[in-house]
Amino acid sequence: MYGPLIQGKLVSLRPPRPEDAEVMITWFEDMEVTRLLFVRNPPSIDMEREWLDKMARDPNEVIWVVEHEARPVGTTAIHAINWRDGHGTTGTVLGEKAVWGKGLGREVMQLRARYAFTQLPLRKLKSGYLDGNDASGRAQAAAGYREVGRYRKDHFIGGKYVDLILTEVLREDWEKANPV
Repeated sequence: MYGPLIQGKLVSLRPPRPEDAEVMITWFEDMEVTRLLFVRNPPSIDMEREWLDKMARDPNEVIWVVEHEARPVGTTAIHAINWRDGHGTTGTVLGEKAVWGKGLGREVMQLRARYAFTQLPLRKLKSGYLDGNDASGRAQAAAGYREVGRYRKDHFIGGKYVDLILTEVLREDWEKANPV
């Protein structure tokens, strides 16, 4: 399903629109963008539209487009929501390199966690990042995620295998750090 509009200071999280697919596929054409993601090859426009349609219909997914200065610069989501056990797996892509290093990822993850813990009955968000993606690690930490483990030498990046660092944030920890 598509997530509701959430306004932050730097970004807006908004439901995807059909025309977003054309912008989104350009992000995956750049190997610098995809280098530390789990996506290797750029999707076609039809594949991206199909993916957005699938996300819209799936009750166990919540997805947003990240907008900065009135233009789409990325996506964020809570995937594979397990409603019975109260957890989901999060992910963020900031595809526009011009916005890297400006604190957008941190705010995106904070807004997404706030939504998950105040609007959904989730008790835990899981995530991860590839060793070397320090920006993602810092943004996750700022949103309350803690490292809980590693899959050693899990992904082949830049000619070598790197660790997948596993993270999570629990609702009670998030609530302590973010009193309402």
